Amino acid sequence: MASTFGPRLWRRSTASVPAARSLGRRMTWHAAAALLAFAVLQVWLVTSAVAAGAPSALIVVALVMLLALGLPAARMTERRWYHLSRQALASRGLHARFRRDLRRLWVAALTLPFLWVSGAMAATDAIAAIAN
Repeated sequence: MASTFGPRLWRRSTASVPAARSLGRRMTWHAAAALLAFAVLQVWLVTSAVAAGAPSALIVVALVMLLALGLPAARMTERRWYHLSRQALASRGLHARFRRDLRRLWVAALTLPFLWVSGAMAATDAIAAIAN
């Protein structure tokens, strides 16, 4: 005899809000990936800048920027979502905040290396022009 609660109900189920605990894990993965993307972009841009004639001290400054700004920011975002996911119930508002924070994290990870390397190159050119 066929069951009344067979696979039909499983297929008909609507997409529900994921558990709040999964948001903390998802943010951890996104923070790690964004930090990795930030580091790769930064290394690529700095090596390109040094190859183009920027001072080699820019490599040290790039490492300091990564350690002083990138790691704490990613860790702070990840830690906040870890605690939020442990305390909050899943809701649409929580997921909207999650998407907003993801957007901010990835925009920062993908644009900040370009902004600061181009700013460092402009500052180096300005200092060289003043020195001459």
